[in-house]
Formats: sequence, structure tokens, C-alpha cells
Amino acid sequence: MSYVVEYKGYYEVPELPAEVQDEWKNTLINEMNRIYNGLITRIPDEAAFRSVIAESAYQSWQNFINPSWEDADFIKLKFQVKLSGAYGAWKDGVDAAFSGDSPYFPDRVTGKASKFLKAKYTLGAVGLRYKFGRGIAVKAIGVISGDYRVLKDIKSPDEFTGSIVNVFLAGASRFVRPQAVAIITRGLVLAQYAHEFGLTGLRDSVISTTNTVLGNTVLKQVDTSAYPTVILEIGYDGDANKLYVHSAAGTS
Repeated sequence: MSYVVEYKGYYEVPELPAEVQDEWKNTLINEMNRIYNGLITRIPDEAAFRSVIAESAYQSWQNFINPSWEDADFIKLKFQVKLSGAYGAWKDGVDAAFSGDSPYFPDRVTGKASKFLKAKYTLGAVGLRYKFGRGIAVKAIGVISGDYRVLKDIKSPDEFTGSIVNVFLAGASRFVRPQAVAIITRGLVLAQYAHEFGLTGLRDSVISTTNTVLGNTVLKQVDTSAYPTVILEIGYDGDANKLYVHSAAGTS
């Protein structure tokens, strides 16, 4: 198959610059009062707590209970009763964490800051423009959605041939890009975790599931009359021992 454009980018997990972690930590700490005020404005009393948190949580949570499980109805009722009556504990916890001069929130943010380092898995897909440039997920969808800006970020070990085109229906490309980046990033991050744990079967399942989702969403918006052959997928290269994202478009 001869493509008018083809791109392949290999997934690398970069080291996270210290200033990125520090910026996240300091920004979040400085937002403490705004977060507290937002919570209290949204949930000012017990009635609001039950409506916004308890009832919404129950509606979602009950679907995780197997209806065939013994005492399934009682288990759901127990959850609903306990959560609906938890406003007092919730309010005390929020006040203790955020209000006044409490050190709890800043201390917890500082204590958990090291976990932010996991953001490097996401940056491996989306990039960090000022430091690494656009990531492989952005470049893969960019070359088939008419985004010429990605050209300056395509470099070795990226593989790229042809010319950038827009394969999508009129008006769709700018909405397709964030959707594609989100799906690709989720797939690469989870597949990389599985790969690092030696779970090759699960890694391949994540890859397959991600490509199915891309096929059922992003690729459904292709103008097939102009570009009957379009590829957007993630995969694993055994020779390179790396995950990758691959995109291509053909007119036949």
C-alpha cells in the first residue's frame, strides 16, 4: 500500500523536569482557599450533600454490584444509608483540611508530590511543548488532520513520509484531535504499565482494545470518499521493545 502520508512514533517515558513537579505542587497549595470556597459554595448544607454527592455516587456505584450476589439489595441499601448520613463527617473533614491556618492540605500535597512523577507517562504521549515539543499522540493525529504545526516537532526516531493531509469530514478535525490524543494516551500509558510489569498478554489486550475504540470513534469521522484507507493505531514493536503510535492515509 502506498500512502500519501505515514507517521510512526515510538513511545518513550521521559524524565520529568523538577520545575514541573514544583510548579504543580506550589500552584495547588496556593489554590487551597479557592478549592475550599468552591466546595462550600457547591455543597453548603446537608441537603446539597445528599443531592450532589450521596445520590450521584449511589446511582453510579450500584451498577458495580452483581444483582445475583447474595444480599445485593441490602448491600446497596447499606451504602446508600451510610453515605446519605455522612454529611457531618464530610463537613468536619473539609473544614479541618482547608479552612483557617490548617497545615493539613499543604502537608498532604507536599507528601504526595512524588506521585506526580507518574505524569511522565502521560508526557511521553502528549509531550511538553517548551521542553520536548509535541508528543507522538499529537503528531500521529496531526499528520492526518491537517495540523502543519506538528512538522517542527517530527524528528528522529520518528518515521515520517509524505505530506500532511486532513482525512476528516468538513469541520471535524479540530474536535477529533483532542479525542484521538486522549484515547491514544490512555492506551499507551496503560500498555506501558503492563509492559513494565512483564504482563505481555495484558499489554496486548490494552493495545487491541484501544485500537477498537479508535476505530469506533475517531476513524468513524473520516471522509472515506476522499481517503478510503486511513490508519490510526497503537502497537508494540518487538525489535525495538517499544510501544508506538502509527497513522497513515491513502487515496485508494
